[in-house]
Amino acid sequence: PALRTKRIKLCTQSTVLRLVFKEERVVGASYLQDGRVKPMQVMARRELLLCAGSVNSPKILQLSGIGPAALLQQLGIPVRRALPAGEGLRDHFSVRVVASVLNCRTLNEIARGPRLLSQVARWLLGYPSVLALSPALVHWFWKSDPALDAPDLQGIFTPGSYKEGLMGLLDDFPGMSAGVNQHRPRSVGYVHARSVDPFVDPVIQPNYLSHPHDQQVLVAGIKIARKLLRTPALAKFFDEERMPGPAAQSDDDVLAFARARGTTSYHLVGTCRMGPADDRSSVVDHTLRVHGCEGLRVVDASVMPDIPSANTCAATLMLAEKAADLIGQRKPLPRVEGVN
Repeated sequence: PALRTKRIKLCTQSTVLRLVFKEERVVGASYLQDGRVKPMQVMARRELLLCAGSVNSPKILQLSGIGPAALLQQLGIPVRRALPAGEGLRDHFSVRVVASVLNCRTLNEIARGPRLLSQVARWLLGYPSVLALSPALVHWFWKSDPALDAPDLQGIFTPGSYKEGLMGLLDDFPGMSAGVNQHRPRSVGYVHARSVDPFVDPVIQPNYLSHPHDQQVLVAGIKIARKLLRTPALAKFFDEERMPGPAAQSDDDVLAFARARGTTSYHLVGTCRMGPADDRSSVVDHTLRVHGCEGLRVVDASVMPDIPSANTCAATLMLAEKAADLIGQRKPLPRVEGVN
C-alpha cells in the first residue's frame, strides 16, 4: 500500500526531470515534487516504465542523453544512446466545415445564458441535457477516392459550431459543423527539446500537410463535408456556408483554408517508434524496451509504428494491457482459429 501511494503521488504531483543511470542501466528518475526546489530521486528495483506520452516521453529521453546525436550535442547533453527519440511524430489533422442554421436551435444557443441554466437543472434531475452530449454526435467514414477498397477519411457532424480559429468557444449564430480528418497521414514531424531546462516546453513540429498525398486526401474530404451539409435532409436547416465560405472554390482555395484553420485531433503517436534494433527509425523493441538501455521501457502511444485509422484511445489501452502482460511475463492467449 505504501508503495502504491507513493507511485500515485509521483504521477500526479511531480515533474520528472531526467532518468538516472548506473553505467548503461536505467535505475531510476529524478523529479521535483510539491513545489520543492531540490530534486529527489525514485529508484526502480527491476525496471523503469516511461509513460509520459508522445511529447514528454521523447523529451525526457532526450534530456537524459537518449536521442538524435546532433540535437543532444547542440543542447550540450552528453550522448548516452543515439536513437531517433522525438522523430516520427504523426497526428490526425482535422478541419471542420461550418454552416449557419435556420428553423432550429443548435448547441450554440442552448449552451449559453438562461438556456444553459435550464440544461444544468435538467442534468441534475436526471433528464436529457446538453451537458451529457459529446462534442460530436455523428461519426462517418468515407473514401477520398471511390476506387479505394476501404475508407481513408473519418468525419463528424454536430449541431453546433465553434468560432473561426478557436476550439471550445461557440459561435454567436445558430450553426452546424461537419469535420473531417485523414486516417493515415504520411506527413511526419518531430518533438525536440529546446533546452536542458526540463520546464522549457519542447518544439512540437507536426509538419501537417507537408506530404502531397495528404493534401489531396484532405481536400477531397473537405469537399465531401461541404456536400453533407447541403444534403436534402438538411436543406430546411441550411442557411449559408460560413467556413470555408463561398469564395473557396478551387482545390488551392480549399487547401489554403485547411492550412489556415485545421487543427490537431490530439492523436499524437510515433515519437518512440517500435521496431527491430537494425531499424534506424525505431527507439524500442517489440517488448517496448529502449534499444541499448537496460531497465527502461516506454509504454504509451509514442511507441506506435504508425498511426491507427481511428481515435488512438482504444489502441493505447490495448498497448498498455499488452505491456502489462510482457512485464508480468504472462503467456499470450491461445490463438483462435479463423481469427487474424
